Amino acid sequence: MSIEMRTMLTRNADILHAPVGKEEAVMMSIEVGRYFGVNAVGARIWELLETPQTIAQLCAQICAEFDVDLQTCKSAVLKFSRNLIDNGVVHASGT
Repeated sequence: MSIEMRTMLTRNADILHAPVGKEEAVMMSIEVGRYFGVNAVGARIWELLETPQTIAQLCAQICAEFDVDLQTCKSAVLKFSRNLIDNGVVHASGT
């Protein structure tokens, strides 16, 4: 499945998550027995996904909150989103 800026991401409700320190988080899939650690940006994306969002919406918010240019943000968020989708952490629609 290809993902694009208009791809809508939705959290997998079966994923457990918890903050680690001030800016990081860990997510765990009971279903597959894996856990995923994320940095401050990844943790913020997870917070933003409390409500389904497009990758474009995520990029706009990340650019507003972090010191990153749009092109770098798009590339990183697309890669991060692909990883989340591939590992069943989020579901994608609208592609």
